[in-house]
Amino acid sequence: MIRKLIFATIGCGMALLAGCSEDVPAPPDNSTGGSGGAGGAGGSGGQGGCPTLDVSLTQIYRFTDAYFSVAADVSPAAPDAYRTQAVLEIYNEWTTPDLPPLATGTFDLAAAPNDHYGSCQHCVTVITPDSSEMPTRTFFQTGGTIELTKLDPNDPSIAAGKITNVTLSEVTRKEDGTWEPVPEGGCFVIPSWSFDTTPVDGIPCEKAEDCGNTQRQVCSPKTNTCAPYECLFTYDVVCPDGELCLAQVPSENSIGACYKACTPFTSGACPADAECIATDPVQNYGVCRPTGKGAPGEACSEPDISTGCETGSLCAGVPATCEKTCAWLTPDPGCPEGRVCGMSNVCLSPASGDPAPIDGACQPSWVPYRSCGSDGEAFRGLCLSLYPEEPIEHCEHICRMPDGDCPAGEYCAGIFSNTDVGICWTIPVCGDGVLDPLNEICDDGNTASGDGCSGDCDVAEFDVLCNVAEPLALDVDIQSTTEGAPTGYGGSCELYIVVPSKTFTFDVPGPGRLSFDLTSNEDLDLLLLGDCADPSGSELACKSTSAATEELDFDFATKPNGPVMLVVRGNTMKDAGPFTLRASFTPAVCGDGVAVGPEVCDDGNTMQGDGFCSADCLSPDWPTVCAGLPMLSTSSPNVGDTASAPNLNNTDGYCTFTTGGEVTYRYVAPKDGTLTLHLDETNANYAVYVLDGCGTATEAKLLSCSNYGWPPESAEDIALPLTAGKEVTVVVDTASPSKGGPFSLEATFQ
Repeated sequence: MIRKLIFATIGCGMALLAGCSEDVPAPPDNSTGGSGGAGGAGGSGGQGGCPTLDVSLTQIYRFTDAYFSVAADVSPAAPDAYRTQAVLEIYNEWTTPDLPPLATGTFDLAAAPNDHYGSCQHCVTVITPDSSEMPTRTFFQTGGTIELTKLDPNDPSIAAGKITNVTLSEVTRKEDGTWEPVPEGGCFVIPSWSFDTTPVDGIPCEKAEDCGNTQRQVCSPKTNTCAPYECLFTYDVVCPDGELCLAQVPSENSIGACYKACTPFTSGACPADAECIATDPVQNYGVCRPTGKGAPGEACSEPDISTGCETGSLCAGVPATCEKTCAWLTPDPGCPEGRVCGMSNVCLSPASGDPAPIDGACQPSWVPYRSCGSDGEAFRGLCLSLYPEEPIEHCEHICRMPDGDCPAGEYCAGIFSNTDVGICWTIPVCGDGVLDPLNEICDDGNTASGDGCSGDCDVAEFDVLCNVAEPLALDVDIQSTTEGAPTGYGGSCELYIVVPSKTFTFDVPGPGRLSFDLTSNEDLDLLLLGDCADPSGSELACKSTSAATEELDFDFATKPNGPVMLVVRGNTMKDAGPFTLRASFTPAVCGDGVAVGPEVCDDGNTMQGDGFCSADCLSPDWPTVCAGLPMLSTSSPNVGDTASAPNLNNTDGYCTFTTGGEVTYRYVAPKDGTLTLHLDETNANYAVYVLDGCGTATEAKLLSCSNYGWPPESAEDIALPLTAGKEVTVVVDTASPSKGGPFSLEATFQ
């Protein structure tokens, strides 16, 4: 199974949420390494010259599908990393069926199954995640031991143990999902790491990581001790009036602690020994935090229950030091000379942001949404890719809503979840022929209605655009382009509606299958509509993949009431250009051997009982099918081919998705025991499932399903207990219609 580190969070900068950090290190020195680079990763000493790491601030780790996982900060950090963490993941037999049941004890991290990243049960890595928690480098165990002394059977967040003398080497993930060592990659040594996530309340603390279980505990600002969480961001548990819920661990965004709320820069908002620290970019909200003792410029440890610094300063930055607080997005933010104000309302070094000026291209980086556009007083912008497909980030001018300080000809456009901030954007002019994707659906160069685009450029007039659609020709190569075509068409598989779209109309002659092949050097998609005047309410199909040729088949059970419309459009706003389209129609004729339109199957004739299909082609001939099923062999491989098999069953929604042909076997348990099925996936992608008895598949009849792997280097496995005499149907199904092929299914019964 391909797993590990598969979950990501939304970057704080893009969401512009309260409490986001701008702790960004100086730009990396790429001469000392990088992703896939040579040499070590910082520090000295350790086995074979590998840096020795100290671990601290252990916390529950969320970004994995492991049964139990913790992470810890390490020092020294990799010099070219936004952050460096040690991660322990423990998997059970439910997440990975081939693994033994979890148990306490001592385990060798270099022995199977722990010797491969992707199959390990006890997995230790060192990763360098970016600010969205996606790792840029990964180091996997090559030696060491783990002693598990506690595993709570009822709570997967509770365990205890110790890791000893772990060596790690750099690995990288290949295109097929497997992992391999990085030639001359870095390495680390962790001499010791103890963990115990049993919640114990009442322990003195300065931050949540001082407590045992960051998934269940916080460092209470009221008592300065570890306590159960005080609020939930699902609003099931809320803070009392006058208090604000804040997360204390950046990765733990479900629970929080309750702080006294205040308004920044308001006299008397907090007790005499506390300061109101802004929690949002424009200083509308804040919380009272007792002041600390750190002087400006002194190193600090970023406590949760205090500022860690003298009045007017806050512990922040990488490495953390006491920095003066400021007011971001104001004319005079209040930073001393040589420091600039950032989104977190803290004065930082200009080197902590990107050097790009406003509207300039930002440098490539693993840190998204970092500050930029310094004017000597503050960072006035953020590095953003406004569109997901845009690989280059630009320094966008950030402004306060609604009266942002934007240049002439621009306004403050709200694009963030925080409605108090926006970006400076050119004021749109309807009718100038230039489409503004934030404010216009269409712009045909005039302000007249009734010509396909409304006079205010806010509505695409689809009833008028119906007349623009070109009649669809069958069985010929149609050469056309989306450039200059109308905008406004959107589909369920599309992200944008302001994309040029070439349209075709076709009068379906009767029941059957309408097929399309679309080829283009651009990333173009297919959208099929039942009513050209009502695109949003009449979508029949939407197809968007990364394949060079986009293919779409749609079956009509009856003749539609009117013509259908095919829309050829770009996947993104930049995708527009020439294409080749070929369309064909196959009428539904029962007995011709091709199942299309309303036909469920077609065995090449219209006779009952001589094949796998009923005489009317509307249902499988289950008595004939079941009587003719081959017996599943438990002594030799069961060989078949799903590519040439009929598609009679459908477990979509509860085992499979869109499937193709399937090969089916009958099996009767000779005694009480367990039926084990194993199917390797090399070039084809399968689903394997077991049904109670024989006949039409239903969720109630599904006894077991395996549809987890994908080729290559993967497998589908089932272990199903059966009682003596139990009759079942074993199905090898094609997990997607075009991914079938020959297979060898191994079965045993014990």
